[in-house]
Amino acid sequence: MVNDLLDNTCIICDSVKLLSDIELLGIEKFSETVHKFVPKYLFKYFPNTRKWIKEEKKYRNFSYEALVNGTVYLQDADKFDDCFDCAIDLDWEKFLRNRLIQYCDYFDVEYDKADTIDNIISILSAKFLKYNSLEEILNEKNKYEDIILKNSIEIFVRILYKCKEQGYELGVAIINEIGNEYENFIKSFSKFKMTCFSTSPFLNRMWSAQYGNDNKGFCIEYEINLTSHEEINLFENIYPVIYSQQRNDVLPISGDCDKAPTSEFLWQMYFNGLLRKSLHWQDQKEWRLILLDSLIERNPLPFFKIKKVYLGNKMPSKDRLKIIKYCRKHSIEYVGLVRDNNSFNLIECEGDCYLCKKVKK
Repeated sequence: MVNDLLDNTCIICDSVKLLSDIELLGIEKFSETVHKFVPKYLFKYFPNTRKWIKEEKKYRNFSYEALVNGTVYLQDADKFDDCFDCAIDLDWEKFLRNRLIQYCDYFDVEYDKADTIDNIISILSAKFLKYNSLEEILNEKNKYEDIILKNSIEIFVRILYKCKEQGYELGVAIINEIGNEYENFIKSFSKFKMTCFSTSPFLNRMWSAQYGNDNKGFCIEYEINLTSHEEINLFENIYPVIYSQQRNDVLPISGDCDKAPTSEFLWQMYFNGLLRKSLHWQDQKEWRLILLDSLIERNPLPFFKIKKVYLGNKMPSKDRLKIIKYCRKHSIEYVGLVRDNNSFNLIECEGDCYLCKKVKK
């Protein structure tokens, strides 16, 4: 019973919701709902480490650059540390059958739903062998209005017709081309880039090695202002992560991989991948800025105004002094984090701790 409950629920902004209710919202309603509750401040953790750039033959500290330039870097959606993050696991045989049936429908090929994959391939191949010319086959696409679908059908047809002319087995050609579609669909998330934020600067896991460099890095607090078109656009593309135990089946939308993207298709990509993470990560309290790669003019991207900088508990004095000097010069608030004496929580330094005393005025 407990497992059933976990399978059917999710956590969004620390609230428990039914997965089915969230899925029914769609992209527009979900966006409208969550943007009513976007926090006034978002926090991003930085390791404050240097990296050797071979092409430039020098070290660069991208964390410090983000602070100085007021920018955030958007990375490919499929390159996060969690192997489940933005990953599609789709059964090849189910996809193959789904696409074969789709092509049978495109070319008015009769089939039995109980037919095996081999039988459907044979029926589809026989249909193509009856065509006398490439133009005759291409006429099949003209009954559709979707330009992307027309182009997809034409690519499929031209490849098969070329194989026919060269005497190759059509069944093998059909499988190979659907295999290419499968690979492209699996890589769907590579069209997006994103960057992640939290709703608190006091999250122990976020100060770990992956994000805060074992408490040696820093955390930037951004103030969400909506005073310009650019800021409103950023705001509208920031969403909270959907934490759940269950992963959804993306097979239903794979049939639309050769059509112009619809809002439902986009929502399923967000709901099943771009925003979905395991319950094990819920303590990250994550929000994500997600943008299509083709729409990003600059990367790193200018972000909201920096309000405050939080210095990691184990940040070396030299690094601490550098950050503090910069903050003072540009009138940015800053504070060091220390361990609470009565709990396992991080708290703001009161200004008279030993960390602050190490820093010269």
